[in-house]
Amino acid sequence: MSNPWRTLQGRIVYENNWIRVRVDDVIRPDRSPGIYSVVELKGGIGVVALDQRDRVLLVGQFRYTVNKYSWEIPKGAFPSFNYEGDPIETAREELAEETGATSNDWTYLGRVHTLLGSTNDEVYLFRARGLKPGEPHPDETEVLQTKWVEEGEFWEMVAAGEITDATSIAALALSRRTAAGRKAE
Repeated sequence: MSNPWRTLQGRIVYENNWIRVRVDDVIRPDRSPGIYSVVELKGGIGVVALDQRDRVLLVGQFRYTVNKYSWEIPKGAFPSFNYEGDPIETAREELAEETGATSNDWTYLGRVHTLLGSTNDEVYLFRARGLKPGEPHPDETEVLQTKWVEEGEFWEMVAAGEITDATSIAALALSRRTAAGRKAE
């Protein structure tokens, strides 16, 4: 389907190291003039890190935006807006930074847009197996914990509202689907 919106012009009204807010003058699908505000994010990665028993490695941290502690898969943003590098490199770096783990066994799972109605956020999802432990080195703004959970426990945490991060939920679902497809071959 073709785009029913027409963008006349856009302007950045706010920018910091993590987000940009753009306001576009548009012609709406009903042909009336209007504005559309877009939060531009850097995009990033999420990693389903599995041990030899297929337990999932989670990272816990306090999330200021929702004022709650959150358990998630290791995730991170690209180093810059309009990133043109290889997402797998960011995935490797973020996994090591947040958990200390490294891997040589990576599978691309797909990509998701986290909030299509208001952001351009695009997250590339990977699975890492054959993890080698190491020492984490989180950013100065991060206070992180890690823990291993069985896949069933992950889904119980989702059902209980302990895991609400959409990227983590989508990544584990894609990992399960990919694993099931590989077993069927």
